[in-house]
Amino acid sequence: MSFPWDALMHFGMGQLRLSSRDFWQLSLPEIRALSQSMRGGRKAPPRDVLNTLMRAFPDGGS
Repeated sequence: MSFPWDALMHFGMGQLRLSSRDFWQLSLPEIRALSQSMRGGRKAPPRDVLNTLMRAFPDGGS
């Protein structure tokens, strides 16, 4: 059985509209998390939890 790259690329670049650069930078666990969120998997964390996480793990941008 081969890995379903076609389906994965369709999901990432087709449904999510990721650029090919952004798609290929994702890890398989990240793609899995994205697919679960699209299927109503885990719910988003409450705002206070999200704010705490954002302070603990800030983006490295400008």
